[in-house]
Amino acid sequence: MDKKDILYNFIQDNQENIRFIESKTAIITAIIGAVIVYYLQGIEKFIKYFEQISCCNIIVLILVITSTIISCYYLFKVILPISNPKSKLPSEYHSYPNIYLSEKKLNINNSDLTEYRSVFENEKSIENSIELEYLKTSLIRNEKLKNFKRLSISIIVLILLFLLHVLIFQKDFIDITN
Repeated sequence: MDKKDILYNFIQDNQENIRFIESKTAIITAIIGAVIVYYLQGIEKFIKYFEQISCCNIIVLILVITSTIISCYYLFKVILPISNPKSKLPSEYHSYPNIYLSEKKLNINNSDLTEYRSVFENEKSIENSIELEYLKTSLIRNEKLKNFKRLSISIIVLILLFLLHVLIFQKDFIDITN
């Protein structure tokens, strides 16, 4: 195996890890959605009995809302792409040719394909380009993994707070209706 093949395999591995992280994020999206739907369905009952609800219930509800917002923040950090990952790499890689072209460079009216064409001029340029792609996918994978870990912690906190709030709300509702 030469350097290009090894780098290509590393890129594939990074891309598979990214896909795995994003597929697990879909499960968390469903959990966040279920919590939001639960509260939206019960909002009438909550508003109707708001004055009789305990202070503890309201505090836990505020914590649930805060936790939901934090979870959504990290959810979007995982889902949304990193803008211009090449710029976030050490400066020594900024001169490496980029295989992927920006929308600006592919503009029909003002197409600039010089960087793309330069990639294929020689073997070293091709290797540098593949190395750059490996570094960019590594950066993206690492960022997604870091944010996914934070998302996982925030979703566990959200679930625990949600369950606590459901128990408190059910107790308050039983006390109110009796």
